[in-house]
Amino acid sequence: MSNTDAMNRDLKSGFVFGFIEKYSNLIVQFAVTMVLARFLTPSEFGVVATVMVIIFFFNLLGEMGLGPAIIYHKELTAEEIRGLFLICFALGIALYFIFSTGAFIAVDFFDNDIYFSVMPLIGAMILFSVVSIVPETLLRREKRFSAVAIITLISALVSGAIACIMAYRGYGVYALVWKSIIHTGMRFFLVCIYAGWKNLIGKIALTGFKTVLGFSTYQFMFNFLNYFSRNSDKILISKFIGEAAVGLYDMAYRLMMLPIQNIAGIATAALQPVYSTFGQKEVAKSYNGLVNKIFFLGLFVGIYIFLFSDKIIYVLYGPGWEKSAVILQCLTPFLIFQIVLATTGGIWQTLGQTRSLFYCGVFSSITSVSAIAMGVYLQSLYLVALLLSIASVLNFVQCFWLLHVKNENFRMGLLLKGMPATALLSLVVLGIMLGAVYIMPSPFSFMDSKTLSSLCELTIFGFLQLFITLAAGWVLKNESIMFFVRILKKPLRKIKLRSE
Repeated sequence: MSNTDAMNRDLKSGFVFGFIEKYSNLIVQFAVTMVLARFLTPSEFGVVATVMVIIFFFNLLGEMGLGPAIIYHKELTAEEIRGLFLICFALGIALYFIFSTGAFIAVDFFDNDIYFSVMPLIGAMILFSVVSIVPETLLRREKRFSAVAIITLISALVSGAIACIMAYRGYGVYALVWKSIIHTGMRFFLVCIYAGWKNLIGKIALTGFKTVLGFSTYQFMFNFLNYFSRNSDKILISKFIGEAAVGLYDMAYRLMMLPIQNIAGIATAALQPVYSTFGQKEVAKSYNGLVNKIFFLGLFVGIYIFLFSDKIIYVLYGPGWEKSAVILQCLTPFLIFQIVLATTGGIWQTLGQTRSLFYCGVFSSITSVSAIAMGVYLQSLYLVALLLSIASVLNFVQCFWLLHVKNENFRMGLLLKGMPATALLSLVVLGIMLGAVYIMPSPFSFMDSKTLSSLCELTIFGFLQLFITLAAGWVLKNESIMFFVRILKKPLRKIKLRSE
């Protein structure tokens, strides 16, 4: 088997199990959120969303860029791996106590006593998340993507079910708190079981920390900047506009992030573990083809969300979240460009160029935080979303330009050569879909249930958009369409052979 065949096989395995992991979790989270949104208020969601921003910061401090560094440095010994696990355990405990005592500051800053009781509880997430880093990274380094998928699904199902029961019984915000604690706690114990306790507990050596320090330092600084650029919106909105506003914004933002996490996230989770074992030329050739396909998926999802954001929000969250639909619509360009940009982290990590990744983070932080600050200053959630979308385009151009400059095999013209044709196809699809929506604005308005009628419209128009996209792509001979058609033909051919 050639190197290219082996790489494609490993990527396929990573994508398939990554798809199962992400989308099974997505379905569970959708179902749980649909239930919780009917029992909890925007303010209660806003409290947890605000605390989660702080949680993510402490997780960032605990992670220290270790995950990608462990994958990159394959020379680490078993004793050094155990030493890193011990360091994570000690750091997780320390960060938990620091976070819990910070409840006093949060109460004064946000002027809400609820943080006194919420933060010491939900802080357990930090401990579980930090100590999970080493065992989960070992599973990914060994390309055991199926194990990660199983762990994710079990954790989501159990924590989601308990949260729904608690919300129904009137526990309010604590349903969200315990959902997060149970999810991270189960995930920790399961990844340790799958990775093997013998690989985590035993004779240790602390020299591994020095080995990964150079790589992980720039990775940590990038994560640090990325954290603030991704979460400053919620902090600023909560402080200067209000918790109800951040609840409305966060529901739209999280929904917009789902395609990014569950399309680009599938690719990103597999890229470094697979690409790190192959040469730069082979990686560049593979990535060139991947970029345009992800861009196509981003445009397809973006068009659908732009046209039907009001119905999506109503079906998922019910009445009272109408402003979130407009915010979601404004975030559509952000989704399209960020879904491609999100994959570049795995490439920089594969190349061992985390310094360049950090430079991209500096540029992204400046543009994104400036956009958020301007929108908050003007007291408009819609402007925050629109300006973030503009910033994402600038970040996209800068990152691919730097990748082009730093690596001769990653030519910008080759990386982006298929995008104009894909953009043209998307404009054709958007035009036809706008006409269809104009002709049939509410084909199921006769139904008594608005939720059911909206769900039917989303389903019918979704299949219509898929058909139009495939037909237009076939006529225009679009490369991405031809690729996905070939994928669809394989299972259909197998079904036909079995029937014969």
